[in-house]
Amino acid sequence: MNENDLLDIIRKEIEKYIREKNSSQEQNIKEKITLLGEDLILKEELKKRFEISDESDKIVVFSLEIDELFSISNATYINPKTELIIKSLLKNKYIYLIEEGISWRSYSCEVKKIADKYLSYEKELKDMGIKIIKKMEVLDYLDNTKRKKYFDKKVMTLKDVKEIEREAADEIVISDKIFITDSAKEYLKNSALEIKKG
Repeated sequence: MNENDLLDIIRKEIEKYIREKNSSQEQNIKEKITLLGEDLILKEELKKRFEISDESDKIVVFSLEIDELFSISNATYINPKTELIIKSLLKNKYIYLIEEGISWRSYSCEVKKIADKYLSYEKELKDMGIKIIKKMEVLDYLDNTKRKKYFDKKVMTLKDVKEIEREAADEIVISDKIFITDSAKEYLKNSALEIKKG
């Protein structure tokens, strides 16, 4: 074995070592999320799977007071928390609001007019792209797994597509025989929703 052969073997081993080290480091990198509010149990659970950071594309909001709900539904902000949410929406970040943390829901409100008003604020948030989810669904939504919605009507309209999008689905599964309106097709071109036939 000459000197060049020995150098080639050493070089290949070094390259192999560097590749293995880089791939193991990539596997240890956790996805970043931002947390707003206090829920110690959920926070600890999320820390096991994600890196908590002020800079991320996914924001989990643990709680929202009535004035904050109103403010965000009107695309304004009243404090640093609502400012971060509004600015994150403008940057197309994913925002997940824990349903159990919406303060008005902790009251047993029997005045239908008030409950309807607060529900209309929540609908505005959903229309803006904020996902209102149950506490137990947080990990499912934060994982990059796709959420499917099975569509079984004969005609898919723009209204249907927007409703599916509000339900936080990533993929729509349709049959081959479904007719999709032109407005729905146009909307789907610019949407993150995927359509699969099956």
